[in-house]
Amino acid sequence: MLTGYYDAVHDQTLEALRGLAAKDLERVVDERWDPPVTLGVRLVSVLSDDLQHIGQAAYLRGLLQSAAS
Repeated sequence: MLTGYYDAVHDQTLEALRGLAAKDLERVVDERWDPPVTLGVRLVSVLSDDLQHIGQAAYLRGLLQSAAS
C-alpha cells in the first residue's frame, strides 16, 4: 500500500514539474514571509526536507539491520 502511494505521488510530482516554465519559479506562493517566498524557493525547501527524510529512513534501516545481525 505504501509503495502504491509513493508511486502515485511520484507520478503527480513529475507531471507538475514538467508543466513548469522558468517564469513560474518566480511566482510568489507565500506572502507571509519577508521576503515573500517564490515557487522556486519553496521547491528547494521541499527538496531539502525530502533529503532529510531519506537520511532519517536510511539511518533507521541501518539501525534495524545492525540489530538483526
